[in-house]
Amino acid sequence: MIGIFGLAIAAYGLDTHVPFSSQAFSLGIVCTASGGLVVWLSSRRQNNPILTKPYGVESQRTDSKTDSTKYKNLYEGSPILQRTVNTDGIILECNQAYAKNFGYSKDKVIGKSLFDHTAEKSMDDMRKTFETWKKSGRVENVEIWFKRKDDTIFPGLISANNIYDDKGKMIGSNTVIRDVSEVYQAHKVLDEHERQKIQIDELKKMDSTKEEFYMIVAKESQIPVSLIKKYSQILNEIPHGNLDSKQLEAITEIYDNTIRLEQLIRDITNVQKLNSNTMEFKKEKFNVDGFMNEVIESCKPMMKEKKIEFVDSTSTKKPMTSDKIRLNEVFHNLIQNAIDFVPTNGGRIEICAKEGEGNSVLFYVKDNGMGILEKRKDFIFKKFYQVDISFKRKYGGSGFGLVICKGIVENLGGKIWFESKEGEGTTFYFSIPK
Repeated sequence: MIGIFGLAIAAYGLDTHVPFSSQAFSLGIVCTASGGLVVWLSSRRQNNPILTKPYGVESQRTDSKTDSTKYKNLYEGSPILQRTVNTDGIILECNQAYAKNFGYSKDKVIGKSLFDHTAEKSMDDMRKTFETWKKSGRVENVEIWFKRKDDTIFPGLISANNIYDDKGKMIGSNTVIRDVSEVYQAHKVLDEHERQKIQIDELKKMDSTKEEFYMIVAKESQIPVSLIKKYSQILNEIPHGNLDSKQLEAITEIYDNTIRLEQLIRDITNVQKLNSNTMEFKKEKFNVDGFMNEVIESCKPMMKEKKIEFVDSTSTKKPMTSDKIRLNEVFHNLIQNAIDFVPTNGGRIEICAKEGEGNSVLFYVKDNGMGILEKRKDFIFKKFYQVDISFKRKYGGSGFGLVICKGIVENLGGKIWFESKEGEGTTFYFSIPK
């Protein structure tokens, strides 16, 4: 009757549209297997004393050997792990799926304690589950970690119902184990993703705090720097009759380093704006040759100390639409960089604008300086990197200049690159869409 009842429930569960179809199908399989097992155990009573002696199970009569075989095949062929245990926790029978999963042959499983197949981390839970079954007669979807022959462990959901003899005495249970390793792994991946998300959010908060700190420091530093620059400039302009050469040199040094600090503050501000995508770009239409004349005029004073030859080779007069202020910053950074590395005597810097590929303008800044070593070329556009940190630099030197150039050019839709040969100089190119 249990088997017939189980088949009916399983048939009901085959319809995925009815409520609780999956649970009904699982229960039907268990009941069918249990009924079949009772019939099968009864038929084996004379041949297998381990199934009968301790419990005095009397054989159930069956009108057909075919029914017994059918139920046995259903139990044996089930893809779900199944085992039959007595009230002492001894495994009386198992199906092939169970034996295969645990890495044993069936004869090595039968007669063993169910605790032999329980992982150490779930031993207490397994004992509680076993006692619950003996008291209530039922266990459903309890998570237990199991141990295979090779000592690997896996998570499973265990469900059990009772098996009775034909006198109504409980003789054991049929247990179904669902291996949920894939589900557990999926949860583990999701948990790891959630943990990483939390870490990323924390890093973003830290970056935001760091950027705010940099911006505050840069802004507050501008006030004292402006005053130092102002008064050192005044000292440079008044008559020096009462000042000796060392004092004059000190005033000049103060002024030069104030300019350098001022540039550093601007660089820090610009880098943070580029990192946070808050730098503003205002495009306007202008003539390229007129813009290049402005660059020449603003940068000429920087050439005086080294007496650098400053050349404009611009060959285009066509208009373009871009951000003049930001392009001017790119030129200033590249020219300052070139000034530091051209020779004291015979230095030459050439700037140029000409028609580029497609609808673009190609700009470049070329110098006859020391050039860049091959092994250092990959680091040129990295933060804080300088071609030669031992070289005394008058302009800039923060290591931000080329990073800012790259950020501005790319935000304007262009690209920047360079060519250099040690001892022969360097040329920085950048193309900007018209």
